[in-house]
Amino acid sequence: MSQFLHINLPLKHRLTFTANPVNVVPLPDGEILMNFASQPLITKLNANLEIVWEKIMQGQNANYVSSKLSASSDGRLIAIAGMTDMRILDAEGSTVLHTVAHRSWGWFLGAACYFSKDNKTIWYILPGDDDETDELQVMDAGTFEVIASYPLQESQQYAYTFHATPDNNTILLEAAAGQDDCIHMQLRLNDGIISLTELTQCDDVIMGNFAPSGKEFVMAPHYDGPLVIYSFPEIALVADQEQSAIFDGSKDFPSSEPDNINYSVFFVDDNNILIVSQFGRLLLLDRKDLRCKAEVMPEGIEFTAYDLDGNPTTNPDYIYDYSSNIINVMIVHDKLLLTTSDGQLRGYGLPV
Repeated sequence: MSQFLHINLPLKHRLTFTANPVNVVPLPDGEILMNFASQPLITKLNANLEIVWEKIMQGQNANYVSSKLSASSDGRLIAIAGMTDMRILDAEGSTVLHTVAHRSWGWFLGAACYFSKDNKTIWYILPGDDDETDELQVMDAGTFEVIASYPLQESQQYAYTFHATPDNNTILLEAAAGQDDCIHMQLRLNDGIISLTELTQCDDVIMGNFAPSGKEFVMAPHYDGPLVIYSFPEIALVADQEQSAIFDGSKDFPSSEPDNINYSVFFVDDNNILIVSQFGRLLLLDRKDLRCKAEVMPEGIEFTAYDLDGNPTTNPDYIYDYSSNIINVMIVHDKLLLTTSDGQLRGYGLPV
């Protein structure tokens, strides 16, 4: 008997690429932009995950720094933040409108640009050197003039991610130092001045997303800690759940290594949270008690058991852990999107 109720998700759309997508960016009318880990290519897809256009953008992928893609919510501008420059392009990706050259990011580092919700400003980070810290800058999206800047605490220590919030004037900035550290900051721009507040209550957790209500957001543990939920705009801890209580034995996947949360958690709606496990499982939690109420089973997702030496095994006495063919999990345009190890982008409906 299965440990959890199973929710089977039929496959709705599928595309196969020659490289794994690294950024999936929403555009208006259900469209999305994508770029890839090992190719200087940007692809635009329609709401049915059909290719609209593909273009070479001279993306830079070196030292494990992939070009990071973003776009304005009106679809008018595209930003590519690479290893040694940041470029703003038009909606068709055919014209470079502005370029900011900078010193090279170090291994695994970098930051995508962020377009404000009103599409009036573009936020980005320039890497520092031994004598200068990384620098946060804000650019006017119409003139491309720098209107504000703010020195950050470190130089070439973090990979940065901007997160929109329900408040149009508030942005969250996540700074991750690989496996060592993860900090969060609250950003605002008032009268041309950037204000930055460190959110020490959110240290060493990883941003998930906001509930549709906008009243709270969920964060994943960095290692062995609990899943946590904070209120917004107060940013106060309102709920948490230990991982052992979420998995509660993992009877469907007997192994010597316990399953755990693999850095990714999402509000699907105000009442349900989806987590991605280390084994590649998708578990649906009830927001009320943060206990698992179902395991989501997307069509075409397969699991392989491994022994302690990393070799595939079918002998239950030697199973150390498991891995599915899922690489990344995203919720975009009210769809569940998965990238897989065979270079596929797979689209499903939401599990609620």
